[in-house]
Amino acid sequence: MPRLMSDVIAECIKENIMTELKEALITDVSLDGRGVASENGKKVFIPFTLTGERVSYRANKKKKKFNEAQLIEIIEPSVERVEAQCPYFTVCGGCAIQHITPEMQLALREKSVLDTLTRIGQVNAEEVMPALTDKVWGYRRRARLGVKYVAKKDAVLVGFREKNAPYITQMSSCEVLDPKIAELIQPFAELIYQLSIRDKIPQLECSVAENATSIVMRVLETPSKADLEYLHAFQQQWPIRLLLQPAGLKSIYPLDATPVEPLYFTLQPFNLRLQFTPTDFIQIHAGINNKMVIQALEWLQVTATDRVLDLFCGLGNFSLPLAQIADEVLGIEGDAALIQRAKDNASLNKLGNIRFQKEDLFEVSASNNWLAQQWDLVLIDPPRSGAKEVVDQLHLISPKKVLYVSCHPASLARDADALVNKLGYRMTRVCVINMFPHTGHVETMALFEKPA
Repeated sequence: MPRLMSDVIAECIKENIMTELKEALITDVSLDGRGVASENGKKVFIPFTLTGERVSYRANKKKKKFNEAQLIEIIEPSVERVEAQCPYFTVCGGCAIQHITPEMQLALREKSVLDTLTRIGQVNAEEVMPALTDKVWGYRRRARLGVKYVAKKDAVLVGFREKNAPYITQMSSCEVLDPKIAELIQPFAELIYQLSIRDKIPQLECSVAENATSIVMRVLETPSKADLEYLHAFQQQWPIRLLLQPAGLKSIYPLDATPVEPLYFTLQPFNLRLQFTPTDFIQIHAGINNKMVIQALEWLQVTATDRVLDLFCGLGNFSLPLAQIADEVLGIEGDAALIQRAKDNASLNKLGNIRFQKEDLFEVSASNNWLAQQWDLVLIDPPRSGAKEVVDQLHLISPKKVLYVSCHPASLARDADALVNKLGYRMTRVCVINMFPHTGHVETMALFEKPA
């Protein structure tokens, strides 16, 4: 069961960090659910609180510019406060803002993105579009779950890591995971407990496709004959594909060697099937991904004469739909395995006007051959670090529109600064994408256009 607040306080006493009980008014709240209060002119961050709430707290980490505190009691709750749906909330590190209504979560995300664009990028969008939303529970089709055999408890724990701690949360369910994964948490804990290598299994990598649920079990020691019998029996009991990973990604092999259809998901309404492997990157939220791709093409207003460049293209999530409309599409990605998957997906979907090539998009120079070609539209979907090296070279092709899909507001703001204030683009549209409900993560779509 989750640790009680009294247990946390007891730990503070044991570690000699207990301080005086104080009250405060929360004046702001961050994306990760930490409320901001003031104590003698110094900011105090108090988790699981909301703007306007009066709370009691104890400071547990004192730093030079701010303090961090432990929430003790909500004295006057906000009308935006809701009961967390998950019993492990406040302990599990998977979610941060289940105590906030979904509508308020979106408002927080939008405020954070717009404030960051202004503060870091000195950029304001001409139009703030409605957020892209879909279901907020049971949405997560990809997850890496930690596994730990705890000798003192004589039990195996399977779940996300605890908030701000290296421990695995003792949990038997999860409200944000796809039910096909969530229902396996307790059965996997019981299975692994029976194995002779129970203390040599650190993680499970889970993927839900439209045709199967795949679980990659990391094993640091070869399973015994008896272990394999347990694993085979488990795979027969549950509708999953179980794979073992003794070393790196290339070492992964299926428990059952019988050939199976590759994992896939479908992009609607494009009627495109994208195949992927159990460890490939795919967007977490299937419903949001569909809406995101549709909106990207609408914002770009792709025509049959456009040549489109898709940077950080992955396995073709945007490239393939673009190719159904555009004259030509080039997808570029740094991962050779994903490039091969993208090529296979283009062939599977009979798209002949699309090419893919492997390039390190963090080492970009004027000598890159794709920068010597003319592209009408550019779509950029980078990792958290953003696309600075790409943006710095965009003047060489000067596309009429750039669509930027971001998973980190600060790197988006930095790159927006370059696009607007150096290259002369207008930031005509921006919106929040609710890819990760109840977490502190925020996805954003922004459109940049050359002045007429």
